[in-house]
Amino acid sequence: MFMLERRMDISRKASSLFVLLSLLLAFFVTGLIFHLLGVDVAQFYSTICNVFITPALLLQAVFRSIPIILASLGLVVAFRMGFWNIGAEGQIYLGMIAATGIVILHVSYGAIPASLMLVAMGVASFLAGGAWCLIPASLKVRLGVNEVLTTLMLNYIAMLFTDYLVYGPWRDPEGWGFALSIPFPEYATLKYCGNPSTVGIVISVAVAGFVYFLFKYTKLGFTLSVLGKSSDVAKYAGMQAGRATLLGSIISGGMAGLGGLYVVSGMMGRLRPRASPGYGYTAIIVAMLVQLNPWLILPAGVFFGGLLTAGDALQSSLRLPFSAITVFQSVIFLCIILAEFFRRYRVVLRRL
Repeated sequence: MFMLERRMDISRKASSLFVLLSLLLAFFVTGLIFHLLGVDVAQFYSTICNVFITPALLLQAVFRSIPIILASLGLVVAFRMGFWNIGAEGQIYLGMIAATGIVILHVSYGAIPASLMLVAMGVASFLAGGAWCLIPASLKVRLGVNEVLTTLMLNYIAMLFTDYLVYGPWRDPEGWGFALSIPFPEYATLKYCGNPSTVGIVISVAVAGFVYFLFKYTKLGFTLSVLGKSSDVAKYAGMQAGRATLLGSIISGGMAGLGGLYVVSGMMGRLRPRASPGYGYTAIIVAMLVQLNPWLILPAGVFFGGLLTAGDALQSSLRLPFSAITVFQSVIFLCIILAEFFRRYRVVLRRL
């Protein structure tokens, strides 16, 4: 009979092969689905490939990938310590809210000097995202509440709270009734520092370097790694598991909050409802795809940013809805889960 047997030793080459096979399977399954729906599959994939060979479209892919990359790097911290943070989307929204709040304080009350606006917005976004992630972490540490449920539910609270602000007290009085905040002054946008894509790349590389340094050279990173492998071992070793979980959650949510800063300050220049098309959820796919490697998140994030860019082109060329890209992303995620299962287990035939 067929039985499952856990693989005791998994080489890096084998892990990379499983990831590659999962991507190939995702491309095949997606092509089969769209073929059955009567879509020209060759043109579908040609449109996607065109994004990565056309300089202007590739730059747009990088531009749209930055929030995904920052949120993914935050998830690396959470997942490595065994904290299954599904709330990057909500933490992105809290980062947007905090950055917009700083702008409103400056414009309405002159509370913050113009020269310090971007710094203040960055700090506020990081702290807001970290605080939002700290809520489920505290519930897990103190009460043992499952973080998957709490982080997921907090996403909807964050999105609805954003709606309340832009439809209510933060609505632009000169915005002709549209649900938008006041426009950000130029010195409160990333264009003030240069090309937003270039600035985003610099920020992403710096954050990836921080995550690498955290787990490679710091005591906190070592504690988080041990905690992710076995919380019991961490406790028996005398590690402050609860304190490490809280600190790790702040860092994780804070990085996603920086992604929210990029959305409102680098991409839109103001806050609006549903400003994120699911960057936080896509970040989960990216983090799992590269097996929590902070450096590989950079190219993987650009790939998924390219898919978002290709979605716009598919609407005009093949008249496909933007949800076609969501289908592609979902299939990739399912194939990653399948590959992870076979990476950890093998099917063996045993005679009874």
